[in-house]
Amino acid sequence: MQGASLFRQIGNKAYNYAFPAYRFAYRTYKAYADRAERQLLQKILPNGAVVVDAGANIGIYSEFLSRCVGLNGVVHSFEPSPDNFMRLRCATRKLPNVRPCAAVVGEHSGETMLYVSDKLNVDHRAYASDGNPRSAVQVRMVALDDYFKAGECVDLLKLDIQGYEVHALRGATRIINENRNIKLLLEFWPYGLKQAGVNWNELIKMIEEFAMNIMLVRPDGLRPFEPHNIRIDADWYVNLFASRRAGEVTIVRSVAVSSSSDGSDRSQLALRKSSRAGRLPL
Repeated sequence: MQGASLFRQIGNKAYNYAFPAYRFAYRTYKAYADRAERQLLQKILPNGAVVVDAGANIGIYSEFLSRCVGLNGVVHSFEPSPDNFMRLRCATRKLPNVRPCAAVVGEHSGETMLYVSDKLNVDHRAYASDGNPRSAVQVRMVALDDYFKAGECVDLLKLDIQGYEVHALRGATRIINENRNIKLLLEFWPYGLKQAGVNWNELIKMIEEFAMNIMLVRPDGLRPFEPHNIRIDADWYVNLFASRRAGEVTIVRSVAVSSSSDGSDRSQLALRKSSRAGRLPL
């Protein structure tokens, strides 16, 4: 743990004072650490795909996704931190299929506060953290249902937003309903979800209510998601992949999730239609 903390301190200093070296090191690290995620994305994204990269940071994944979707595709890259966004725009300025947007992805559109970490540039949050005072800056928030017009095609939502994933999905209900073959790749960080005011099982239930099959992304491929293996400590997280089961249609007009005193969820759906016929192959 102490070694990881020291590594992060060195990384953040390099970000501030030796950014070219930091970018090279971080890009190399992500290419190795996320090799399973990248192989998956190369497999599922056709030429011409439309992708959301929420929490784009300095653009490492946006550059990769740009290559995956080709010149006929589009990568919508969202990053709220002013410093990170400046570097995102610089990294993607020669990529015509990347559209940077300086905003938090959330459940509604308007203004919000971004709570900035002075220790780690990948840990800015759209919520105040208990026992972790931070400076805050006002930024724009965008609901994806407002960002995309009705009927627009969206093939993938990639969400890495420090526990704010439930809020982002609440603001993307329409586009998830409209796009039958949409897929999700998201960070699952129970500790961060709790800090953001939701339980981890709210996220799982929400995805399941969209009639999606949830898989765990592992170095050796996709594996079934098993809730009993979940840990709620600050350093534990995994990446999840979700796609709809073949033959299943779900229409969710509104999802209201509340937590009972024992930590269980109660979900209310205004409308749901489904017919199950196996799982969608990757």
